[in-house]
Amino acid sequence: MGTLLIIDDSAPVREELIEILTVNEDFNNFLQASDGVSGLKILSDPEQVVDVVCCDLNMPRMDGYQFLRMARANPTLMNIPIVMLTAESAVSDVVKAFELGANDFISKPFISSILRVRLKNMLHIKHLQDLLKAQRGMMEEMATTDSLTNLANRRSFRSSLEDEFNRSLRYGDPMSILMADLDRFKKINDNYGHPRGDAVLKETARIMLDVMRKVDIVARYGGEEFVVIMPHTDLDGAIKAAERVRSAVEDKHFEGLPEAGELTVSLGVTTLVEGIEMDPDGMIKMADEALYKAKVNGRNRVEKYSHEPVEES
Repeated sequence: MGTLLIIDDSAPVREELIEILTVNEDFNNFLQASDGVSGLKILSDPEQVVDVVCCDLNMPRMDGYQFLRMARANPTLMNIPIVMLTAESAVSDVVKAFELGANDFISKPFISSILRVRLKNMLHIKHLQDLLKAQRGMMEEMATTDSLTNLANRRSFRSSLEDEFNRSLRYGDPMSILMADLDRFKKINDNYGHPRGDAVLKETARIMLDVMRKVDIVARYGGEEFVVIMPHTDLDGAIKAAERVRSAVEDKHFEGLPEAGELTVSLGVTTLVEGIEMDPDGMIKMADEALYKAKVNGRNRVEKYSHEPVEES
């Protein structure tokens, strides 16, 4: 079942098409327009879903050729099957219509059985295109999303970091990275089982999304490790954000654990510093070193990466 848009300056022709196509119920909704301008207006309505278009070749204001040019120039309309209708059947007309993006060409007067089967084929093509588009979207999401937490995965994080790093350099804006690792997470899995450990990771992801801003990019870096890209954020802002995450995790009574405070998190932050040569990989390494420092200094704390040289004794 689908929606057909009929664009023709003749009301009797539009009604004839509807009468012919109503017989085998491939289309359950019919929209009508008297010229290409009106047809494009219908197609541009985000609330209207059109599966197939039948368009007359010769019309006032905007003929079929102009309609094809306009429709195929619009990315949102490129994949809608368009069938041209005309009483003229010159080879040059057919060729021109196909060159401009028509999917099929039907001559008037209509032969009902041929009209039905050809439009049924166009509807089938549209349904296959929609299915492929949905599957492509699912594949893209799977390639960039962590399946357990629904956060961005490591691959997506690296791509976003490259983009944000270059943007910050271009415009001179601050940018920071936060890296977090759940403390003694292995004990959660050992004492309460891996399903409870997975639930803890999901809850931690929700905490981080709640605490961070919408512009921040929160990702699962691997295992019990999370990372956040913070655009327009200097070191002080990054430390404050990290402290909010640390406090929220410490205060959380995770389901299945005895009490709040049973789970804590250590965090390291670093910031893109003007005048110091850095790259995305370097920033990750710096945040990781700061995280390691937080672990060594007792866990459940925030540490920053220091760009100050260590004085030799």
